[in-house]
Amino acid sequence: MNEQNLKEHGERGLNSTKARHFIGWHILGGYLRLTSATSKFVYDPPNAEQKCADLMPAIYVCWHGQGMLGMKLVPEAKQLTILTSRHPDGQLVAAAAKSFGCSHIDGSGASPKQDEGTGGMAAMREMLRAMKDGQSIGITADIPPIPGRNVSDGVALLARFSGRPIIPYAVSSSRRSVLEKVWDKMQINHPFSRISAVVDEPLYVPRTAKDLTPYSEELAKRLDNVLDRAFLLADGKELPPRPDRSDFSVAQD
Repeated sequence: MNEQNLKEHGERGLNSTKARHFIGWHILGGYLRLTSATSKFVYDPPNAEQKCADLMPAIYVCWHGQGMLGMKLVPEAKQLTILTSRHPDGQLVAAAAKSFGCSHIDGSGASPKQDEGTGGMAAMREMLRAMKDGQSIGITADIPPIPGRNVSDGVALLARFSGRPIIPYAVSSSRRSVLEKVWDKMQINHPFSRISAVVDEPLYVPRTAKDLTPYSEELAKRLDNVLDRAFLLADGKELPPRPDRSDFSVAQD
């Protein structure tokens, strides 16, 4: 086997589905389990876990790269189904989530670069079926790889079709790295940390809603708010009063 064939063979091996599953389950998933096991979790509000349990099944939404270990907000990881991209990076995330006991659905990605072949409508149907069976859904709000944290209307559409609440959340840690040059400014949460998990009030989208833009805009505000609060809480700083969300807190049929 010549040098070129060796190189191509190695690339196939590293980029194979089995290799990505191994890396996602054992390396990424193992790192997250280590971080979880060696860290102290703090919540905002303090009863966030109970509030989330009372709202299940729900749609857990975070900014891309800002919600690792978000499964700690659900009573059991097996009650959470993650929407993942069909991109190789998404396969790593799917394997890591499965290592915690979560299930996953392939199909996210709605930018012009990712629109073709992502199975968006099929994924929507699968998510709705999963929610009917009592599963909560974990999804990122923004559209990769477009920077700027713009919310996809697909999240509000899922909430409208399902009648279930959106729970905006964010996770941070006292020991962390932020990849500033990456489009989503991804956080890497490190072991032996104080880990914060912050949720905002549930956001309902009425079944009669025709214009989803106000709900997507409201979701963006709430996601920015929980991320800011997650950083403050992880760093042990004082939190400002929680915003009043009464205008959007009640479902309208």
